[in-house]
Amino acid sequence: MNLDALNQTELDGRTKGIPATAAPFPLADIGKKGWNVLAEDLPMPLMLLRRSALDHNAEVFNQYLTSHGLSLAPHGKTTMSPHIFAEQLGNGAWGMTAATVNQVQVMHHYGVKRVVLANQLIGKAHLAGIAALLNADPEFDFYTFLDSAAQLDNMLLHLAPHKPARPVKVLLEIGAKGGRTGLRDKDEALALAEKLAGVDASLVRFAGMATFEGVVPGIDKDPMLIEGFARNIVEIARALPASLYAGLDEFVLSGGGSSYFDIVADQFGTLELPIPVRVLLRSGCYVTNDSGSYKFAQDEAKADPRRSWKSDLEPALEAWAYVQSLPEPGLAFLTMGKRDIPYDGHLPVPFKRYRPGVGFLPVGTAEVFATNDQHAFVRIGADADWQVGDMIASGISHPCTAFDKWRFLPIVDDNYTVIDGVLTFF
Repeated sequence: MNLDALNQTELDGRTKGIPATAAPFPLADIGKKGWNVLAEDLPMPLMLLRRSALDHNAEVFNQYLTSHGLSLAPHGKTTMSPHIFAEQLGNGAWGMTAATVNQVQVMHHYGVKRVVLANQLIGKAHLAGIAALLNADPEFDFYTFLDSAAQLDNMLLHLAPHKPARPVKVLLEIGAKGGRTGLRDKDEALALAEKLAGVDASLVRFAGMATFEGVVPGIDKDPMLIEGFARNIVEIARALPASLYAGLDEFVLSGGGSSYFDIVADQFGTLELPIPVRVLLRSGCYVTNDSGSYKFAQDEAKADPRRSWKSDLEPALEAWAYVQSLPEPGLAFLTMGKRDIPYDGHLPVPFKRYRPGVGFLPVGTAEVFATNDQHAFVRIGADADWQVGDMIASGISHPCTAFDKWRFLPIVDDNYTVIDGVLTFF
C-alpha cells in the first residue's frame, strides 16, 4: 500500500483532536510537533491509540494464527483506517474484509488487492462498481457472500452488461435460525449450490463458504453452542458436489468475529477436501481490543478449558476527557459524549486519572452511567477526590463504534507523546 498522498493530508485546528492554535500541517509531520497528551497539548475529548498495545496485539494474534494454520482477512469496518490496513497486511494478513461496497472502494483506492465483502452484494450501482474495479485492476481479488437464489439472479442481471474481466467469487453464507443473514440449513445450501453450478461462470464463480457465528442465539449464556453450529457448516461443505469446486486452487472456509473465533477455527480445521482448504478468520477488533465486551469475551475464553484461546490482548484505545463539573456530591461530568465515544454496548470505564502539575492519581470509585451528545455522567464514590480540570482516561467497549466518531486519531508512546497518527474513512 502506498500512503504517501494520504500522509500529506492537511490538518489544522478545525480537525477534532488537533489544537485550535495549530497552523495547517501534513499528517506526516505530526510526530515532529512534540505534543504530549499529559502536557495538555491536545484538546479534549480525545480518542488515542497506544503504539505499544497495537504492536503487542499484532504479535499475539499472529502467533495464534501461525500456530493454528489459519489465515486472516481482518474486518476493516472496525477502523476504516488505511494506515491500520497497511499494518495488518504488513503483518501477514491474507486480505481485508469489508461490510459495504463503499468500504471496498476505500480499501482498493489505498492499495488493498484482496477484499472479502462479508455481506450480500445486490443492486445495480453496487454491481457496476465492483465490475469496474475488476475491469480496471487485473490484480484485484474480490469475494462476496451469497445466501439466496434471488440474490444470485440480481447479481447476474446487473453484472452482465459490464462483462467483468474476472468473475465475482462467492462464498455461500450459512446463518443461524433466529440470527442474521445466511442459508438456514443443509437442504437450502445444496439447492443454492446446484443453481450456482449452472450459471455463467464468467460472471459469478463459487469459491467456498462463510458464516458469522456471533449471532447464534443463546451464545451469551453458552458460547460452546457455536461448536455445533460450526460443525454443521463443515458437514455442509463435505456434502457439496465436488464438481462445484472443480478447478479451484483452494476452498475458502471463513468465519470468526472477534469473540469466538477460536471455537470456529477449531471446527473448521477438521475439514478435508480434494483441494486445499483455507480457514480464513475475519476478526477485526483484535487490533485494538477494548476494555469491555471483547475483553470480557476473551477473559471468558481463557477461563474455559474447552476453548483454545489462552492469550491476552491489550486495549489500545483510550478516551481522554476533562472533569468539567462537580455539581452535586457523588456526581461528575466529563467532556465527552455520544459524539466521541461508543455507547451501543458497555459505557466507557474510567481507569486513569491525571492532574496537571501533580501527576497520576488513583481513579477511585467511578462509573459512567449515562451519556448525552457531549457529556458523560459519572457516579463517583467518596474515595474519588476528583477536581475540575483533572484528566480522565477511559477504556471503551466496541472499537467499531469508537473509530467512526473520529476522522483523526493520534498514536502515542507510553509517555503519551504523540509519535504518529491515523485517518479514518466513514
